[in-house]
Amino acid sequence: MVPRQPPRPYRRLVNRRKVIVAGLGAVVAEVVASAWHPVPVYIGCLASAAVLLVAAVIAGWRRNGQPPAAFLVDEHDRSFRTPVHANGLLLCLASLQLIGFLLALTQETWLGLVGGLFFGGILAGTWRAYWRGAGLTLRPSGIEAGKAAGALMIPWEALAPEPPGRGENWGQLKLAYARPELVAATGWTLARDEVVFEGANPDFVAKAIATYADEPDRRHAIGTLAELKRLQEDQAARPPGILEMGEPAPTRTTVRRLIVALVLLAVSIPVAAAAGQGWLRLLVSPLGWFGGHQFYLAVTGWRAARRAQRGAAESPCEAAPRPVGGHDVSTADYVDL
Repeated sequence: MVPRQPPRPYRRLVNRRKVIVAGLGAVVAEVVASAWHPVPVYIGCLASAAVLLVAAVIAGWRRNGQPPAAFLVDEHDRSFRTPVHANGLLLCLASLQLIGFLLALTQETWLGLVGGLFFGGILAGTWRAYWRGAGLTLRPSGIEAGKAAGALMIPWEALAPEPPGRGENWGQLKLAYARPELVAATGWTLARDEVVFEGANPDFVAKAIATYADEPDRRHAIGTLAELKRLQEDQAARPPGILEMGEPAPTRTTVRRLIVALVLLAVSIPVAAAAGQGWLRLLVSPLGWFGGHQFYLAVTGWRAARRAQRGAAESPCEAAPRPVGGHDVSTADYVDL
C-alpha cells in the first residue's frame, strides 16, 4: 500500500554533481602525480576504473531487474518522476579514471593523449545523462524527457492518444506524435520520438503516458499520491517467475547483435594479440568492449524473450505492485542519484 505519512517535498539522497566534481578532481591529482610516480598511477587508475565499471553493471542489473509499477511523487512540484540510479554515476567515474590513465600515459606515448581526447569527447557528448541523469518527469503540462546530451519538452497535446511502443532496450519507449511541431528540445537530441528512463516498469510508464494523452481531465491530478494509486490499480499484474534482466528482444534483433558482436570480436581480439603492447592495441580495445556488450545484450534479450514466452503460457496470478509514494523510496531498493 502507499505510505500513509504526509508527503514531504522531493529531495535527492545524494548530490551526484558534487560526486562527479570530486571524481574529476581526483583524476587531475592522479595525472599530476604521474609525472613523479607513473606506475602506481597507472595501476590505481585501471583498478579504480575496473571496480567502478563492475559496480555500475551490478547496480544497473539489480535496479532494473524487476522495477516497480510506480513513480516518485513530488507534490510540491506536482510531478511524477522515474528514479535515477547510481549506475550512470558509477559509469561516469569509471570513464574519468580511464581518461586519467590515458592522459597519464602521454609521457610514454602521444597516443595516450589521442585516447584521452577520444574518450573525453564521448563523455562530453553524453554529459547530461551523467550530470543530471536521464529519465522522465510527468507534469500536468506535459513530459520532460532527459536524454544523453539534451532534453525534450513534450506537451500532452503533441501526443497521439495511443500507447507508446517499446524500444529495443529496457527502459526505452517510442512515442507516437499527433502534432510533433509542439515538441521543444534543448541541447543535442537525435531521436525525438524516443525517451529513456530506468527504475520503473516500462509497461506502467507507457500506460501512464497513454492515459494522460487520451484523458485530459486526469492531468490536473498528476503529482499526487491518490493519482499514483489510481494508476497502479489500473496496471495489469505481471506473470510470476519472470525476472527480466533485459528487454525481450525479437529474433531479428538477437541475430543482428550476435553478428555485430562476432565481427567486432573476430577483428579486435587477433589484432590486439598481434599488436602486443603497441598503440594498435589501444585503438582496437574499444571495439572488443563494444562487441562484448553486444553479445551480452543478445544473450539477455534472448533469455528475456524465452522467459516471457514461458510466462505467457502459464496462468498469471494477481501480484500487487510495489508502490513508491512521496519521495520516501527505500534505499535498500532505490537510491536516487
